[in-house]
Amino acid sequence: SKLTASERSLIDSLPKPPAFAEVQTTNVWIIEWLSTGERRTGRQLYEWMEQQRFGWSIYNRCATKGEVICSIKQAAHTTQQNGVVPVLHIEAHSGPNGIEPSRDTKEELLTWGELTIPLQHLNVATKCNLIVVVAACLGFAAIQALTKGPRAPAVALVGPDATVCESDLLLGAKEFYRRFKDKKPRLIDMAESASREMSGTDFEIEPFATLAYESFIEQLIREKRPLECQARLDRLRHRMHQETSFPAEEIKRRLAELPEILPSDHLQQIWDYMFMIDLDQKNKERFGLNWDEIASQILAVSVD
Repeated sequence: SKLTASERSLIDSLPKPPAFAEVQTTNVWIIEWLSTGERRTGRQLYEWMEQQRFGWSIYNRCATKGEVICSIKQAAHTTQQNGVVPVLHIEAHSGPNGIEPSRDTKEELLTWGELTIPLQHLNVATKCNLIVVVAACLGFAAIQALTKGPRAPAVALVGPDATVCESDLLLGAKEFYRRFKDKKPRLIDMAESASREMSGTDFEIEPFATLAYESFIEQLIREKRPLECQARLDRLRHRMHQETSFPAEEIKRRLAELPEILPSDHLQQIWDYMFMIDLDQKNKERFGLNWDEIASQILAVSVD
């Protein structure tokens, strides 16, 4: 169910993840998965990038979803071997359930769920520095599928916020990558420049820390609702009756000791693991949050 006004007010008052601005990448890994007869925009982008900076990009033309996944795995292997930090650029069509080579014919579909693990592995190889650019509108389904963890699949997801023609999208992508030549490139500046090249469509940035934070917080807020708490306790009581030999009073006592929401140390472990603070302490500055403070504020407020 939707959040109430008081729940939204509580969320607005909570500490937020640090803003993400700086871009730390070395090259662009282009995956083109388009049907025969489609304009080869991935190839055109690659050829333009080679003119800008020789060896800046790697181009992979894929014929099946298996080849797309293999290409992402190859990017992870190359990253581990050579220490590069690629931007992953995917040229394909997208829909509510995933990406596909054509929007007009029923061909293979690579679901967002199937993409999650390969992206997580690639992001781990970059120590949480991966930017994923999808040359198609991502949509809500993609974002929700990619927020499940246990590792973050990217630092940021970038793509148009609506369907856009091939020519405009190619112009926008070229401008986006041109801004990588800035002394200190910032994603927000790059996306704004790209948006100006596309008619009525914006290049949108979805910082993954923000997406994961919102998902975490909304789940905690809902868990704190009296009806949700009671339903959870009822499920646990039923399960304990079925799976243990505890008497009713013992079950009641154990349930009374359960916290309203996940303990803050558990929340902290989940967050720190997702954003790879265990792999690089610099990630604490980039993504760190004090979940003890957040949990305390949520528990202290009564929401309707």
